[in-house]
Amino acid sequence: MYQDFYAFKEKPFSLTPDPRFLYLSKQHQGALDHMMYGIKQKEGFMVIAGDVGTGKTTLSRCLLDRLDRKVEVALILNPMLSDMDLLRTCVHDLRVPRLHQRRNRVLVGASHQEGEQGQESRPVEIEIELEDPDSEWVNTASKKELLDALNAFLLAQHNAGKSTVLIIDEAQNLPLDVLEQLRILSNLETEKEKLLQIIFVGQLELNDKLKLPELKQLNQRISIRYEIGPLSFEESKNYINHRLLVAGASSRVVFAPGTLKEIYQYSKGYPRLINLVCDRTLLAGFNAQADTLDRSHARQGIRSLLGEEDQNYFLKRFIKVRLPLIVSILFFIGGLAFFILSQMDLNLKSGLSSILSVTREYVKAELPPSATPVKVSLPEAARPPSTPAAAVQPQGESPVENIQEPVQEGVRDPTEPQPAPVAGIAPEGTVANVTNGMAKGFYRIHVDSLKTQTEAEDEVKALAEKGFNSFWKTAVTGGQEWYVVYVGPFEDARNAKIHLNALKFAGWKPILLSVSKAG
Repeated sequence: MYQDFYAFKEKPFSLTPDPRFLYLSKQHQGALDHMMYGIKQKEGFMVIAGDVGTGKTTLSRCLLDRLDRKVEVALILNPMLSDMDLLRTCVHDLRVPRLHQRRNRVLVGASHQEGEQGQESRPVEIEIELEDPDSEWVNTASKKELLDALNAFLLAQHNAGKSTVLIIDEAQNLPLDVLEQLRILSNLETEKEKLLQIIFVGQLELNDKLKLPELKQLNQRISIRYEIGPLSFEESKNYINHRLLVAGASSRVVFAPGTLKEIYQYSKGYPRLINLVCDRTLLAGFNAQADTLDRSHARQGIRSLLGEEDQNYFLKRFIKVRLPLIVSILFFIGGLAFFILSQMDLNLKSGLSSILSVTREYVKAELPPSATPVKVSLPEAARPPSTPAAAVQPQGESPVENIQEPVQEGVRDPTEPQPAPVAGIAPEGTVANVTNGMAKGFYRIHVDSLKTQTEAEDEVKALAEKGFNSFWKTAVTGGQEWYVVYVGPFEDARNAKIHLNALKFAGWKPILLSVSKAG
């Protein structure tokens, strides 16, 4: 369809192994050089291995074109044969004549056959008929007749200064008994060189197969090994341009750089896949009547090759290609967010420390030194009804929201002797230089209500480490004794609320800001 539109003399990306279209990359040239060397030096076995679609068959056809007339070649493309079928095919392709034993014969060589025990070996003449009128004899000949005829033919070739090569394509499919038969054929040799060169051309599994214990002898006889890999991106571009040039030097089609990248990403450099994608890309360009094939034409061609299970190919490829970039961006955003939050946290802590420092200095300046801790007791009749621990509040306290100004009552002179504590009432814990300050002010912040004195003292200690002046008192409600932890005292509500906010910033959850009527 597109051949006339783009002025091609023939299809540039046909899958047939035409040696004219072979692009000799560095690897393909190396494989060809190794095979030519092995044939020239008359090596025994050679192995050319490569993945599916790397151009092995086309390379074999190219080898046939480069060999001179002194080399007789048999090319076997279907190795799924028995040992007898393979031997017959080899004899037929080499046009081996039938071996006759009669007077009218021509001597072409000789070998030695061992005599009976105690007798000297005697020469045995091997003769062939110069013209073979019936080549169908190979179908009825026995294995011995085939081997004798082949041996005579190889000797005749050798005496004439010629070589014989057997190339087996798809050699990874050869059965084990056939491989053993080929090893036996390699025993056809003179004292100095092999009479038959055998080249195995196959997929990478061939190397694994040759490592089997049953094929140890054959594997040891392989003198040349070469592996063909996929093309690089530059080689893929040159490959496409080479085939376009062979198909029609005057063609007007142009593959855009993005198109070449798209083709390479799909084909991974395998020539067979390159041919398929380029053929479909040309078809898409023809449908669009476009001289320049862009990336959209290549993608359209790739979609036509994909099955239903591979329809998400482009999405998967996008995720695979872009995933490292996406992960890097996410890590960068996460690191940036962590840095910003860390800076905000440092600024917050710095501001909180400044507030606490100013507050401590203000309280110390306003409150007189403590003399003796104040003892507070609650008469039995004045005990409030049972309430939750968080709401425990000693008698004489009122929430600050309900009181405009504190009422100073029962202020005790520090010089007066203190009354003895009432029986059954536990003493309160204090922080130094704090509780006596309540004589001047009664605002205090209810921080926690605990069941044991140890817990209360630990809480007071923790508050003190953060810079808060704190103390605890006991209160009994519903028959349960509680240890109530406070921060304060403060002379006015403004100062108390500053400390209330500071407690929240420091991680505490103040329960109540209250005013004590009894101090």
